[in-house]
Amino acid sequence: MPPSQLTLSVLDIGPIRSNQTASDCVASMVGLAQRAEELSFYRYWLAEHHNVAGVVASQTAVLASTIGANTRRIRIGGCVLLPHYSPFLVAEQMALLEACHPGRVDLGVGRSAGTDPVTSSFLRGDSAGGATDHPDRLSALVSLIQPDGVKLELGGQDYRLKAAPNAILAPPVWVLGTSLYSARLAARLGLPYAFGYHISGEGVDEALRTYRREFRPSLYCAEPKTLLSAIVVVGDTKEESERLARSQLYSMSAFRSGEPVGPQMLVEEAEETEFPGRYDRLVAQFRRTWIIGDARDAAQQIAALSDRLGLSEVMINPVAAAYRSDPPDRAPNREQTIAALAREFGASVVVG
Repeated sequence: MPPSQLTLSVLDIGPIRSNQTASDCVASMVGLAQRAEELSFYRYWLAEHHNVAGVVASQTAVLASTIGANTRRIRIGGCVLLPHYSPFLVAEQMALLEACHPGRVDLGVGRSAGTDPVTSSFLRGDSAGGATDHPDRLSALVSLIQPDGVKLELGGQDYRLKAAPNAILAPPVWVLGTSLYSARLAARLGLPYAFGYHISGEGVDEALRTYRREFRPSLYCAEPKTLLSAIVVVGDTKEESERLARSQLYSMSAFRSGEPVGPQMLVEEAEETEFPGRYDRLVAQFRRTWIIGDARDAAQQIAALSDRLGLSEVMINPVAAAYRSDPPDRAPNREQTIAALAREFGASVVVG
């Protein structure tokens, strides 16, 4: 695919470093979003995780409101894990976010937990949603978030349920996933589909082919619409990019192993930390999908991936670690990743 057809966006998990407070980390995320806007990136989405010591992004509606208030044009929003919440609560939160930042909000809906079972039980309370009823809950959310809401019949009378009064626009709803199940669900409902390549690259070709083949046009989306999120770490050299990636490789290996996860180590801390042999398989797995390299190499990998999968938009998940000398309230190496890619793609970073 010619680079001129590629739109770049940002996905932020909010990695919190060992030398940061929660406030420092949020400030660094705002700085990253502002830099992305300056570079004409199209979206800045947030991921959702809960009770993870190495990640700040937990409540998308809250953080997206802060990002929106500190930027002007870039689209905001991101992931909401629907099993934790009632569809009407999500509709209210995101409809109000849309009212605060008109025409800039996206709602990505996932069905994973994003946490451990104990934390999940505290989040869900008595309103747990499961995998079996996810399609119905998602359909309800899509209806509830529309400006006209839904009409119910209660006691023989009509009852109108609206997420926001006098709303004009509804945030576009994206289905998030990494499987054929999510691809088929998005296709059946006629919704845009975002593949989480930053989580797993397994089955991505088949999932996107299936989504496009089975897509049913809807009131919300007339034709198949896709994007893909990928972990990217860029350094001035290949060697530096490996140094910047080491911290997150360690954290993700611990997370996927079910072991305690602490804040992201600084570059110097990671260099002093030995990887246990039990992480070898996971590190090799991550390296098959993570894009780690200098700016030119990373851009070439992104272009090749988008060409192979027929993508017009790639969402960069920048996870580069920081040095001890970096200010706690900024993330210079994460900003450098997106700035370096913008330089390599040049005019190809387009407003979608």
